[in-house]
Amino acid sequence: MYRVLMVEDSRFFGTVIKKRIQSELQAEVRWVQTLSETYELLNSMANDFFIALLDLNLPDAPNGEIVDLVIGKGIPVIIFTAEYSEEVRKYIWSKKNVADYVIKEGAPTIGYIVSLIRRIHRNRFIKVLVAEDSEPFRKMVCNLLRVHQYSVFEAADGSEALKIMAEHSDIRMVVSDFGMPYTDGIQLTKKIRKKHSREQVAIIGVSAQESMSVRFIKSGANDFIRKPFSSEEFYCRITQNIEMLEHIQKIKDLSNKDYLTALYNRRYFFEVGHKLFANAKRHNMNITVAMADIDFFKQINDNYGHDAGDEVLKRISLILKNRFRESDIVSRFGGEEFCILAMNSDPAQSFGLFETVRKTVESSETRVGDKSVRHTVSIGICTELTDCLTTMIRRADLMLYKAKQQGRNCVVSDR
Repeated sequence: MYRVLMVEDSRFFGTVIKKRIQSELQAEVRWVQTLSETYELLNSMANDFFIALLDLNLPDAPNGEIVDLVIGKGIPVIIFTAEYSEEVRKYIWSKKNVADYVIKEGAPTIGYIVSLIRRIHRNRFIKVLVAEDSEPFRKMVCNLLRVHQYSVFEAADGSEALKIMAEHSDIRMVVSDFGMPYTDGIQLTKKIRKKHSREQVAIIGVSAQESMSVRFIKSGANDFIRKPFSSEEFYCRITQNIEMLEHIQKIKDLSNKDYLTALYNRRYFFEVGHKLFANAKRHNMNITVAMADIDFFKQINDNYGHDAGDEVLKRISLILKNRFRESDIVSRFGGEEFCILAMNSDPAQSFGLFETVRKTVESSETRVGDKSVRHTVSIGICTELTDCLTTMIRRADLMLYKAKQQGRNCVVSDR
């Protein structure tokens, strides 16, 4: 749980915001109403706050003094204001560490605040690369990104940017200037696109030349910002592109993953599994295919209800997901049955691996309300690289059948 500092003198507005944040974000809100209260609080826990929500005009700080106090502690801030003008907007964005501002306009304002905090909190796990040869401009862009809590990497030219991309394959966004030595922004964009699609890595081109927008977009960029730009426009563009990537990933997950357990579904298993099998066959690599089934699952549903059955499925799925590598495929095949394809697995060690899984499931329990549900699994494994993936699945299924015949809660291998 993370902490949010809120400084707001309106009891109604503060109460509504605090309730929404704590219920929807599971964050702790420390609410004070004056500059003096804020000063006392920050003296004891300045390092404890993830972000601050500040009313621009307080009874004892009518001219925005609260902003300087909180920013001075290094806390990113979201500013509330009841009055909006170009003068107010310029004043707000003249301050460092401002993440955004919100005009008090009722229900939509509350929803925006909650979604903004959620967005910034999620940004901690998103890596962004800034490629820019001008150090002052690069530092400015990086500082803006860090206020929104992104994990930021810096490159002074396109060649350095490509090296960083090679070292950090999970970078999700690149902000690239056009005019750089060695490899310019257009060349960088084209080279990135050879390995990463628009749906995998968002590229935002930056240039003072408006005509460069077309060249960037045609070369594979997702968006373009013309210099000079405001902090507000920059944040809007960054957030829009990151959320587009997330929406695309969500659609892919809905297509590839089981809705209940978040494991890969049967369709994805066969789509990717056949390719992995062909690669293993071509390079004479060892793979293991396992079928696992929850023992007496119908009794769990009958005795505890289907909601309990769902919780058991999720619990065992989590055990399976945590036990195997990203290079393996762990899928829910249907009902209470799972299929696992483990790559580069030593046949001699496969039995021990799945025996560990079985013991972990046996020793765990699922809490459903005030009840504790115990569970076990039976597992059949095939370690022989046969003619096709389907044959290995059938053999693993046969071993699973033998495990059931032997009394359940055991592992049977074809070796």
